[in-house]
Amino acid sequence: MVVVTAAAPAHVEEAVRLLAATFRDDAVMGAVVGGPLVDRERRLAHVFRAIVRKGLRDGAVDLAREPGDPAVLGVAVWDAPGRTRTGLADLLRDVPSYLRAFGLTGMRGAFRLQRALDAAHPCEPHWFLAAIGVHASGRGRGVGSALIASRLAAVDAARPAMPAYLEASTERSAALYARHGFRAAGRVGGFPSASPVPMWRAGAHDRAVATHA
Repeated sequence: MVVVTAAAPAHVEEAVRLLAATFRDDAVMGAVVGGPLVDRERRLAHVFRAIVRKGLRDGAVDLAREPGDPAVLGVAVWDAPGRTRTGLADLLRDVPSYLRAFGLTGMRGAFRLQRALDAAHPCEPHWFLAAIGVHASGRGRGVGSALIASRLAAVDAARPAMPAYLEASTERSAALYARHGFRAAGRVGGFPSASPVPMWRAGAHDRAVATHA
């Protein structure tokens, strides 16, 4: 059994470490941060620190644990409707983190890829899954699925029930998201190797209409 609870500011660094370790070998995040693999986890930590802090400010950060165990097995970061794009205020606030992650020479390429990701976001207000990661000890135990299901249940229960959006970086993750109602919509261009797959999950009302159409 996996229990999902809301994160607090005190959980930022634990969440950052888990996400950086999870995405160390991810081709999409590797394209964003660049540089040698041996140094990637350290630089990814700076990127995810900005993402987690934004989630706490402008959305939700969920943690997955086993009952009675304080160890975090998984993290999911969501941006709320209206706060899904990286605005100028966000960039300025997090410049120190981005500089440590990309260096001056890598900033232009990283922001070019970020603009491509932002451009793929649908115009309709939606919840955005900015990041999700599962600790090595939690893989194969339904942690990722529990994190997604927990937040989507809250999204569907809200009024109005909003749609949700994410970008899958692997076929395996895309299959997981599809089981939760997300549908692929092409690919995000501009990436040198693996291209992220935009995936959309319609709001509860639209899904119900489509089912009965």
